[in-house]
Amino acid sequence: MIGLEYIAAPLIGGLIGLITNGIAIKMLFRPLHPVKIGKVTLPFTPGLIPKEKNRIARAIGQTVGGSLLDAETLQRALVSDNLRKALDKKVDTVIEKLGCEEGTVGEYLESKGFLETIDQTVDTFENRVSGYLASYLVEQKLGDEILDVAMKKILENLNSMVALVAEPALEKARPGIAKKIDEMIIEECPGIVKGYMNQEYDRWMDRPMKEVAIYLWQKKEFIKEKIWEVYVSVLNEKSERLFQRLDVAAIVEEKVNEFDPIYLEKLIMDISRKELNALVWIGGLLGMMLGFVNLLF
Repeated sequence: MIGLEYIAAPLIGGLIGLITNGIAIKMLFRPLHPVKIGKVTLPFTPGLIPKEKNRIARAIGQTVGGSLLDAETLQRALVSDNLRKALDKKVDTVIEKLGCEEGTVGEYLESKGFLETIDQTVDTFENRVSGYLASYLVEQKLGDEILDVAMKKILENLNSMVALVAEPALEKARPGIAKKIDEMIIEECPGIVKGYMNQEYDRWMDRPMKEVAIYLWQKKEFIKEKIWEVYVSVLNEKSERLFQRLDVAAIVEEKVNEFDPIYLEKLIMDISRKELNALVWIGGLLGMMLGFVNLLF
């Protein structure tokens, strides 16, 4: 009889510890909503996590946004070696796929629905480049330089006496002639430049895709390097503004708040099931120990 008491007390204490800790952990998540008797809300309802969901979401957001995914960490991740390798691999894949395409570059772009947009973009680019080049040549006084060369050649081919008479006359006419040359540059240069660019553009549009793919494959290392340089340059230039707008803490907080309470319970249990089960067994162990202690007094 005495032996049974020594066994029963620790067992009962352990069982109570297991049950109470199990109930306590369950009460972290349940009930999902307040339980009322009349106008009185029962204590501990809803469960702690459903009740404090907004505060928990805010705390998780601040932790993730402030410590785990801060601007420095995100920027470092966006220029990591793994990302560059993935980008390089993507370039290889794209070029290989282009090598399997039939037809010309123009036909390929048209089949993808890009040709009209590219035509418009190229046309805008040609207009800007040709206009800029004409203005730049005038600013650099190309007319004066052309006139200098022309006058030098003319005077070299004239008799010295004639040249002596002609030079002052040419110098007097120089401003008007230079102005006329500048006007011709402004008027004629854009059309010449656009014509050349159109010719090159059409030549590329008529090239077979397989031929272009071979050319790109030969230049792929250069292409990869330039793509990466542009990517890093844009990232460095825009990163501060980007990370200011990308409020990680707010995004995480909003996402956690969107979680259904049952899904949030499952998520937490999946992450910490082992630890929570350990708490239950620790409760049982403590209950058994208290049962033994109780026998001593």
